[in-house]
Amino acid sequence: MSTYKLTPLEELRLEKKREREERNIASQRLSYQLQYLSDNWGSMITRGITSSMKTKFVETIDTLSSGNDYSVTPYVTRKRNPWVNLALSNLPLLGSVTWKLTKPAIIAFVLKKGTSLLFGRKKKKIKS
Repeated sequence: MSTYKLTPLEELRLEKKREREERNIASQRLSYQLQYLSDNWGSMITRGITSSMKTKFVETIDTLSSGNDYSVTPYVTRKRNPWVNLALSNLPLLGSVTWKLTKPAIIAFVLKKGTSLLFGRKKKKIKS
C-alpha cells in the first residue's frame, strides 16, 4: 500500500484553510463576548460596586465584633469610632459613584441657568 503525501503547496493550502476556520471561530467568540458585555455592562458594574462595599462592610463588622485595635482603613489615623472609619474609607468610592450619577444633572442645570441668564425671557406686557 502506498500512502499519499501532500505536496508543499497542498500543505500550505490546508494550513491556510485551518487558519481561516480558526480565525472565524475566534471572531464569533469575540463578537459574542462583546455582545454580552454590551448587554450586561450595567449589572456587572453594579455587582462590582456592591461586592466591594459589602466586603468593606463585612471587614468593619468583623473588626467591631472582634474588638481588634488595628485600624480598618489607611485613610484614618484616629481610632475613635469604627463607623466613621467605614464612612471615610468608602468616601472615595462613594464620591466617584455620586459624581458619575449627578454630573449630567449638574451640567444640565448649569446650562439651563446659563442660557436663561444670557438670553433671558422677555416679559409679556399686559394691555389694560
